[in-house]
Amino acid sequence: MLIKNIQKLVVLLSIFISVLLLAGCGKAKNPDPFESVNRSSYSFNKGADRLIAKPVARAYETLIPKVFRYLIGNFFQNLGEIPTVINDVLQGEFSDARRDSARFILNSTWGVGGLLDVANAKGKMPVHNQDFGKTLYVWGYKESAYFVIPVFGPSTVRDAIGRGVGIFMNICTYMDSSAYRDGLYTLSLVNMRANFLKIEPLIGEAVDEYLFVRNAYLQNRQYALENEARKAESQATEPSTETKEGKSSTKAETAVTSKTTTGELPGPPE
Repeated sequence: MLIKNIQKLVVLLSIFISVLLLAGCGKAKNPDPFESVNRSSYSFNKGADRLIAKPVARAYETLIPKVFRYLIGNFFQNLGEIPTVINDVLQGEFSDARRDSARFILNSTWGVGGLLDVANAKGKMPVHNQDFGKTLYVWGYKESAYFVIPVFGPSTVRDAIGRGVGIFMNICTYMDSSAYRDGLYTLSLVNMRANFLKIEPLIGEAVDEYLFVRNAYLQNRQYALENEARKAESQATEPSTETKEGKSSTKAETAVTSKTTTGELPGPPE
């Protein structure tokens, strides 16, 4: 029930920030027009993290052996292939959709339900994360203000909307058993938080933590968005050429996207 209420909260927040976006139309470009609100949300999130999320993540890291955390990360990464394939199709990246579908099938079968990433053996099928925020970017929603979501952390207006839509692409949303569904969501969040423990010293050394986190998030996210946009444009416009055997081929290259901090399902820890 708690997780369901959180899902509803994300959807409502997506609607709310959409209204904020419309209210801000026509103003000069500013990556953080809601800075005062964002700083308040950041302070709230930091306090909640210090009291709840961080202690739980530390206990998880201490009690759960690294090999099991690796398997858990693989499991949630595999579940994340479903929304990835959906967004591949929405972006017109059909070759990626085929490859990511193959990743899901291979890892769900030979990988023992996704616990093992057999599809990426020797780097043949590397992880490729997608989300609806990237889809909106490819569709033309380029500029978006920074927005700190209460509880969930750094985002943008566009990506917060994408997060709300992404809930309906998550297979866990449709599980009948609330106990099983809530358990999976909780384990996913704890595993993700544990993966961020190692970067905390960098944040702690910053003169202004808020600015450090904001700039790091926006730079990482922009890189990932531009990478996806280039791929989508290449696949849509690159003409096919005839090979010597008379078969058509393209020059499009496969790119590997970097990790982002949008709340996507976590991959395996290093």
